[in-house]
Formats: sequence, structure tokens, C-alpha cells
Amino acid sequence: MHGIGSTMLELLINADGGDYRGTSISCEKGHTCKFEGYRTKTLLTVLGPVPVERAYYSDKECNTGLFPKDQALDIEGTSYTPGVRRMMSKVGSYRPFDPGHEDLYELAGIRVTAKEVERVSERVGQQVAEYHAAIGEHALTNNVVPIKPVPRVYVCMDGTGVPVVRIETVGRQGKGEDGQAKTREVKLGCVFTQTNRDEEGRPIRDEASTSYTGAIETAETFGWRVYKEAKRRGMDQAGEVVVLGDGALWIWNIADEHFPEARKIVDLYHAREHYGNVAKACLGQQKNKMHGWKAAALSWTRVG
Repeated sequence: MHGIGSTMLELLINADGGDYRGTSISCEKGHTCKFEGYRTKTLLTVLGPVPVERAYYSDKECNTGLFPKDQALDIEGTSYTPGVRRMMSKVGSYRPFDPGHEDLYELAGIRVTAKEVERVSERVGQQVAEYHAAIGEHALTNNVVPIKPVPRVYVCMDGTGVPVVRIETVGRQGKGEDGQAKTREVKLGCVFTQTNRDEEGRPIRDEASTSYTGAIETAETFGWRVYKEAKRRGMDQAGEVVVLGDGALWIWNIADEHFPEARKIVDLYHAREHYGNVAKACLGQQKNKMHGWKAAALSWTRVG
């Protein structure tokens, strides 16, 4: 079926005569580009390899060439269609690049190398980062489409170590015996809304309302990142803003700077973990009392 599909796609994609636009056209700089003939490029599509014929125009002033069809099909500087690039970046974001390229072949019959998956994933990742940076900056202008007010907007933050290649940890202090770091901390944030409560009065996160942001960067830079996302999600129209964290100082510092009016709450998991640590530190030698106090303390925590 892929073979039949690729044959049909080849006929369809080349039915425009290579996107010939006359003997000369103007480029973005206003230069006159002359038609020099046709060039064929084999594209890897989700249906398999497909040869594509494209009209070629040369810009003598800049000493460069122009393929209008490449611009129209979004294949400039690549031999992968947008569909294949999405698939490659998807597996690249979920799996190591080596098994990722094997997944593409097993599931879709697409043959690419692990290095190609890596390169495309990095390129798409950079495009995603630039897109989110642009909409984040736009949110600060307050020229955004009005969002329906909600009772609460929650802003959650945390940090976790992620494995990286050795060159990324040169000169960084780690917790291992050799003192060399093997991970980098990525700071993560999510924003979601809450409108309703369940039968017991506990707040319910609105379905599909969570958006995510994150990067390997300083707390100061990340603070602006998560603030922009909260602005984009309608924080200014919310009845209340809540910041959730594990109690780390850098999270509360961000909350104080960017969300000064928000309620600051230690999330339930870490609140109970802190109770357990206190019980162990104070009553560790008296097991019965420790477990009794811990059980009582945990009953104090509630969701409301």
C-alpha cells in the first residue's frame, strides 16, 4: 500500500510541471532570478521515496539559486517532507535516537539513521523553542485574544536531573564519588486551570487544560519563561492564582518575584514526604510513636 501511495503521490506532486513560473522571477531581495532548467530531488515521504522535479532559478547578483517549489512544499535544505520530520522529531523526543530510528522502520517502513533522527529532532526542537519564545513575548504586550475567566489558574514548578553527554558536564560539580556531574538540571513548569470540584469538594483539574514549558537554564531565566506562559494562559483574568511547588527556595523566589499575589502551596506529595522526614528525625528510635505521629500528621494534609 505504501508503494501504491508513493506512486500516486509522485504523479500528484509533479503535476505542476516543476512549479515553473516563467523565464524570470523576483526573489525576496528584489533581484531578478532567471530560469535555468529543472532539478530533481528525491524526497523521503511517509509513503516512501518520491522523486520531485523542481524549476531552478539562479540569482547572479547573490550567486545563489532558488527553487520556488521547495518553498511551497516546505522542503528547503532538507530531503524529508514535513510529515517525516514530525515523525522523526516525535520518536527523538520520546526515545534515544538509536532505537528511535528502528521504531520508524518497524512502524512506518521509514529508513533513516540515528544521526538523522538526532539532527532533525534538534532542528525541530529549535523551531518549537523559537515559536514559544515569540508567543511568550507577545503575551507580555497584553495584545492577546481575551480568554474566558476561570476561578483558578495553577502554576507548578519543579526541577529534575537529566542524563547528558560528558561534554555538557565539564567543570560541573556532581554528587558521585568522583565529584563529576553526570546530569544537568532541567527546570519544568506547567500551567492548568480549575473550574469545578468533585462530590467531596476537592478541586478538579480542567481536562486537557495543561500546557508545559521547560529548559536547562538558570532559575532567573526560567522565572520569566513560566511567567510568560501563565500570562498567555489568562492568569490576569483568573479569580485566583496558585503556585505549587516542592518547597524549594528557588521556586518560592520565582513566586515572590513573578506571582506576588498568588497562594503558595507545597504539593501534597512533597508535603507528606516532609512530614515523614520530620517524624523520622524526631522519633526515629521510637517506631510506634513515629508511625502514630506520621499518621496523624498526614491526616492534617488535605486538598481544598
